[in-house]
Amino acid sequence: MAEIYQIKENPPFPNHPLPVLYYPEGLINLIENNEETGREVIAFFEEKGYSNGWINGIHDFHHFHSNTHEVLACIKGSATVQIGGPKGQEITFTEGDAVLLPAGVAHKRLTATDDFKVVGAYPNGKSPDLQRGEAADYEEVQQRAYDVIVPETDPVYKYDGPVQKHWILSTH
Repeated sequence: MAEIYQIKENPPFPNHPLPVLYYPEGLINLIENNEETGREVIAFFEEKGYSNGWINGIHDFHHFHSNTHEVLACIKGSATVQIGGPKGQEITFTEGDAVLLPAGVAHKRLTATDDFKVVGAYPNGKSPDLQRGEAADYEEVQQRAYDVIVPETDPVYKYDGPVQKHWILSTH
């Protein structure tokens, strides 16, 4: 169903007490390698409550969002992505894989194939901020990330998935 990565705080990257949820081949049935795939994945996420979707890549610098969680799905190619900041966990992200990053979790593309593309979306269509770990008020940014509400739905399984098992149950 999903692999769990518990990422520790790594100042200036707050990361999050909630685990990263990695869904290997979680969307493989949607990957058709045509120009409609991105829009189909955006629609799939919208059905699960994750909107404000986009199609692009992953930045090649450590960054995070302090005001929202983020789901990413690889729709083309592959990449090695580091989560948690420098010396963090490296994951291989290939077509059909998805990852749900809690607010505050740093991520960076280390390597990628030339055709690498992802779809990104946010619970309830939140507009993400872009933090590079340069804020003068680290504790405030960290608290903002930790205060982001856990979504009611999982981006892949909606009401019966890893969000319910590893995020909602862990906060009650």
